[in-house]
Amino acid sequence: MKTGLKLVLLTVILTVALGAIAYAKEEFFIKIAHTHGPGTDPEHYAHTPLQCFVKDIEQATNGRIKAKIYWNHALGKPEKVMNLLRSGMVEMQAFADGQAAPYYKDIQAIGIPYLFPNREVCYEVLDGPVIEKFNEKMGRECGIRPIAWGENGGYRHFSSNKLMKTAADLKGLKMRTMTHPVHMEMVRLLGMSPTPISYADLYTALQTGVVDGQENSISTVKMAKLDEVQKYIILDGHMYAPWVWFYSQKFLDKLPDDLRQILFREVRKAVALNREISQRNEKKDLEYLEKKGVTIIEPTPEAKAEIKKLTQGPIVAMLKKNYDPQLVDDLLEAVKEAEAKQAAGKL
Repeated sequence: MKTGLKLVLLTVILTVALGAIAYAKEEFFIKIAHTHGPGTDPEHYAHTPLQCFVKDIEQATNGRIKAKIYWNHALGKPEKVMNLLRSGMVEMQAFADGQAAPYYKDIQAIGIPYLFPNREVCYEVLDGPVIEKFNEKMGRECGIRPIAWGENGGYRHFSSNKLMKTAADLKGLKMRTMTHPVHMEMVRLLGMSPTPISYADLYTALQTGVVDGQENSISTVKMAKLDEVQKYIILDGHMYAPWVWFYSQKFLDKLPDDLRQILFREVRKAVALNREISQRNEKKDLEYLEKKGVTIIEPTPEAKAEIKKLTQGPIVAMLKKNYDPQLVDDLLEAVKEAEAKQAAGKL
């Protein structure tokens, strides 16, 4: 009996040990969907951090996680990729927060007009507990989990082929938006006609006159070559433009704890690089657009205040009525706390 028991125990121990060894050596692959090619810029806020991440994640995990970027919509347009993330067929996509709005409506709260007065306050909130709680909830409920919120070229501005100096000048324009109810309602509140169009089709829509204008960051305008089809940009800065690193929750659930921790660390490191580069890109790209003949309009404080007055209050009310009112309140409170820290010199 004792000999038999020893054999059983030995078998169990060996089985567990061999399983642990196999588990420890398990390897994972991240397919990264990207909307553009690698480009020719020596550093770019979207391409460079992704390229660094691919190298760094393999090094940091001793090859247990490998990653590859699929350029130029090779895995499909962003809308398709969001569904592939949910199913676990694609592991990652870095893109604008608005792409997730059709799949998880509460993400629209980040699009409150003039929510973030400056980058320092913005980073403090996006890296803080309110957003981390939101990230976890979205992953559980939607199957797409943001890990970190980078920067998609800075703040969003309106462009068109019509001179725009005030809110009154925006009235009547057909404005391209994402399929994002907050963006669309903001455009309506300013007297424009919102027209949801995929980013992949944006250039052609502007070129053929399907829409008169669009709203994006300066660096996105440059990257998409919209200077070829747009004459004016008004630097109204109505929204911050996040560049969110979305992951498949199914993929994250497969990772052992040690690899998940390393992945999160490397993503956040890449996003820190993204923010640094984005600020440099924005300045350089603004100069580039001016040289290409785009007229850049700096609105007066009164003009910006008018746009804010027309949009922020109604959007907050809309979000509280139709979506998660607690998230809206938590975000607004987090912004106030970050502003107070900044005023006290603690940011």
